[in-house]
Amino acid sequence: MYRKLIRVALTVLVLTATLPLTVASAATVVKVGTEGAYPPYNYINDDGEVDGYDIAVAKAVDELLEDVEFEYVPTAWDGIFVALDAGEFQFIASNLTKNEEREAKYLFADEPYNYEGVQLIFKEGRDDIQSFEDLKGKRVAAGVGNANTTFLEQYNEANGNEIEIVYTDGNINNALLELENDNVDATIGSVITTQLTADELGIKIASIQLVELDLKPVYFLYAQSEENEELKQKIDAALLELQENGVLSELSIEYFGRDQSTAEAAEAN
Repeated sequence: MYRKLIRVALTVLVLTATLPLTVASAATVVKVGTEGAYPPYNYINDDGEVDGYDIAVAKAVDELLEDVEFEYVPTAWDGIFVALDAGEFQFIASNLTKNEEREAKYLFADEPYNYEGVQLIFKEGRDDIQSFEDLKGKRVAAGVGNANTTFLEQYNEANGNEIEIVYTDGNINNALLELENDNVDATIGSVITTQLTADELGIKIASIQLVELDLKPVYFLYAQSEENEELKQKIDAALLELQENGVLSELSIEYFGRDQSTAEAAEAN
């Protein structure tokens, strides 16, 4: 009887000693949605893995958060918000800027991690597009649900709806092919992404920066929930640390060839 009690006591001690280690080592999996088709912000690399500046920043955040582990879910742009609403992931890391519709429905991070330069893009050799005014009577490709599309719609409504907006699935390849085939006259987007994609497709483009298209801060975007509010606060703190220690600047230079991690840096470039 005495030996049995000793064995039971030892078993309890072993279980008690190992339990905290088991709990401490278990990280909560957080699923992250990304388009995976908008280089250099997000794309699928040669190894079949998600890559790009959005992903590199998310991974740097993940390294600072011991209690979570990010898992990435590539999702087509025209379905990414539907998937977020359906709970397929908790937040999106996909070069997202703010607009009124998104702010009303979702949680945005407090800390931006990039400043996006947006330009008006058209085929090389055209000299009839130098302003938004020049888009009247023309066809402009615009991705469904895109913040630039929202701006274009608002501008168009305020100016007589004289621009014909041709909606696309948000894939820049398709917008450029529409441009090349003269199905549209212009599109609006990141000149970095558009130029990279145009080079791959062998399409010659030109672009202009317009006063209406200022630099826009880029954020992570979360589904509304108490759990995600807590997650957002943790990620905001990590983003602030990455900003202060220079990691965001280094990643920006690595993926863009220049620093776009702050408004000051982006304006200087």
